[in-house]
Amino acid sequence: MKKIILASIIALSSNFALAETAKTSIDPAFAKIETMVKAKDMKGAYQELDKLAKTGNPQAIYNLGYLTQTGQGTAKDEKKAIKLYEESANKGYPVANYVLGKNYMAGTLGLKQDINKAKQYLEKASKQGFDDATVDLAVLLFAEGTPASDKLALQKLDPLIKKDNYQAIHAKALYDISLGFKTKNEASIKQGLKGMQDLAQNGYIPALMAVGNMFTNGKIVPQNLVEAKKIFSALAKENVPQAKESLAVVDKMIAETAKNPPKAEKKS
Repeated sequence: MKKIILASIIALSSNFALAETAKTSIDPAFAKIETMVKAKDMKGAYQELDKLAKTGNPQAIYNLGYLTQTGQGTAKDEKKAIKLYEESANKGYPVANYVLGKNYMAGTLGLKQDINKAKQYLEKASKQGFDDATVDLAVLLFAEGTPASDKLALQKLDPLIKKDNYQAIHAKALYDISLGFKTKNEASIKQGLKGMQDLAQNGYIPALMAVGNMFTNGKIVPQNLVEAKKIFSALAKENVPQAKESLAVVDKMIAETAKNPPKAEKKS
């Protein structure tokens, strides 16, 4: 389960971007801030970030926004956080563009859901080399459901798939499965399932959850509650969100099946 743990760490570390973030000018001051964060001195970290932000450092402005959004080291203020994200984004910081895109996509942080704005911010972050934004942008394009948007989404995912980007492979697999059912193309479904299963074997959490759900509902692959239980049990031990809830559902289904076993078909 080491790969699962690693994936969780990567997912959790994407919000607070310190000096190690790619394509960002590294300021020695971030080392001091990182030490404060690790020591849980969030007030001190906020104060140091505020000093750095006043010099125009976009990464510091973004992190200041994150601490303001979450109320760490300062009073929680989502409106102020949005302004800080916008300021950082305007200075060309990709993570800020990505976060704004995600929040416009979901209609969170007090922002009204606006898919067009979400696409604009994600496009900016994508062009700045932020792969997560490229994947989310492709997902939005797939959701439009037109041949042109599908083609554009696939074009955006292709370079990432060639780099073995798990998120991109996952998005493409889901698209293949969906398209297969829509067009009744079994080959497309099989291709998507293979991509999903390969990711699951490599410990990619979203794919493991998806495969677990497939085994649970039995709509895409034959129902296999025992295998679903194995997957959700392992993920629950790693405290993966929703894994415990999914495990509880599977346990309930297994218990109900034990009480009411399926009747054997009568031989003719």
